[in-house]
Amino acid sequence: TICDLTLREGRQYEGVNLRKEEVILVAQKLAEAGIPMVQMHHDDPDEVKEVKALGLPFKVEVLVHPTATLNPETCRHEVDNCIECRADIICMAFAVSDYNFGLYESMGKMKISREEALAKACEAVRYAKGQGAGVCCLLMDFSRLELKRLLNICRSLADAGADIIRLDDICAPIIPAVYKHHVREVKKVIPNTRVAVHSHNDFGLGTAALFASLEGGADIIDAGVNSLGERAGIPNLAEVAAIAEILYGLDTGIRLEKMCELSSLVSDLWKVPVYSHLPAVGDRSFSHAAEVHYVLPEGDRWSFNAWAPETVGNKSRILWCLYSGPFAVRRKAKALGIRLTDKQTEEMLAKIREQVRWRKRTVTDEEFAGIARALGA
Repeated sequence: TICDLTLREGRQYEGVNLRKEEVILVAQKLAEAGIPMVQMHHDDPDEVKEVKALGLPFKVEVLVHPTATLNPETCRHEVDNCIECRADIICMAFAVSDYNFGLYESMGKMKISREEALAKACEAVRYAKGQGAGVCCLLMDFSRLELKRLLNICRSLADAGADIIRLDDICAPIIPAVYKHHVREVKKVIPNTRVAVHSHNDFGLGTAALFASLEGGADIIDAGVNSLGERAGIPNLAEVAAIAEILYGLDTGIRLEKMCELSSLVSDLWKVPVYSHLPAVGDRSFSHAAEVHYVLPEGDRWSFNAWAPETVGNKSRILWCLYSGPFAVRRKAKALGIRLTDKQTEEMLAKIREQVRWRKRTVTDEEFAGIARALGA
């Protein structure tokens, strides 16, 4: 299962402030794309309630902050709010590493031992389960915790009734092999509890970490549209879904052809541009510039492509650089319905290279057509 975090972590991006109708629009588009699970934040119960009222087919998971989960009064209040909002899953965050444990004192004004913290965490899980809620326990910074202690925490929370244990790397300080190893070890001690993994791109390994986790036995992996999230972001939903379907042969239930449409919508609402080279959804992620990519017979799609752009609703574009050549010129001219002689082709190429040197960018179709007209084509 792929869980989308666009409406939670994706909003932890500077300057982003969505209106309620925009949240609803994104939720509807996620549903149209076949996303099975969506995570939202507990800060706005009305927002969660309105999304649930739409009757969309995905599960809604609501994240509760760690400083709320260990305070019995606050925790019960938050759990009751989540249930009132009809959240399908309550995701309780728990700080477990030496680096994050200080949150309880600095933000929660609580001085407690690790044993007390685990006891309170189990109490919170039992309370939520007693109210009929699905419960996920998110373990923050799991990789910087001694493995033996991590396994003990996972076992205790599962025994308390947790339906899902989510391993959250916080800042990605490990290589993918560690995710695979830790997930495998966790699954050994809680074989009947689903394991989710949340990774980040601090070293550019977020997506690799997710699939290493899958190989280790993870049941749920987190991703977000356009990789939006804290710092370097989280794995890109379109990439993750495509890799799962195409390279791993898994049925995610996600409509890959909707990925570019979804990406564009989020980019517009967030006012954050999609990088042109972002895999799957970037404008140039299936596009070519160097001449060697065009000297093959027309119709040869696979010599320089691993998959078709239409898979994710994208398309291939002819781009221009100093290494472009006559084959690309002829290909573009044909696509635009322009007839060129051999001499005009060479002249076009010289003009295009001149434009690239001068403008330091590609040449648009309109500019290409203008050059052709100037040459009498």
